[in-house]
Amino acid sequence: MTVGLVGAACALGACGDDTVDAGKVEQGIEQDLSTATTTVSSVSCPDGVKNETGTTFTCKAKLSGGGSGDVAVKVTKAPDQFSYSFKPGTVVLAGASVDKQLEQGLAANGVANATVNCPATIKVKSGATVTCPVTGAGGRVGNVSFQFTDAAGSIESSSVKAQS
Repeated sequence: MTVGLVGAACALGACGDDTVDAGKVEQGIEQDLSTATTTVSSVSCPDGVKNETGTTFTCKAKLSGGGSGDVAVKVTKAPDQFSYSFKPGTVVLAGASVDKQLEQGLAANGVANATVNCPATIKVKSGATVTCPVTGAGGRVGNVSFQFTDAAGSIESSSVKAQS
């Protein structure tokens, strides 16, 4: 009989929502994880995740320009506080997005009108050096190298180096 009373109380709304609002989490990820090189364009989180402090789950993020990554989500304080971070090794950026960021960095360092041509996709690995071809004003050809500073694909501006 106690079970029946609990069930009736839940039916009347006394138990609260026991699953995570996936839409709210998706919106939070889009807002919190977008950076200069990584703009989160859409997110898909699983339905039916238990809304208890400490619960963890994974969402899939699509990034502008065709990139993607997995996002680790943790319920830090039920029912509505979460932490989000890209899972290391899962983020792939569109080369065109990286090209644009590098071109801006080169221009800020006095290398005007450079055209960077990174591969179509780049897998993010924090601390690893990546090298892409670059063409400067007047047709000079060289390379530009850089490092990602985190799993999200942020580029350490001091690591951007033009090489002839």
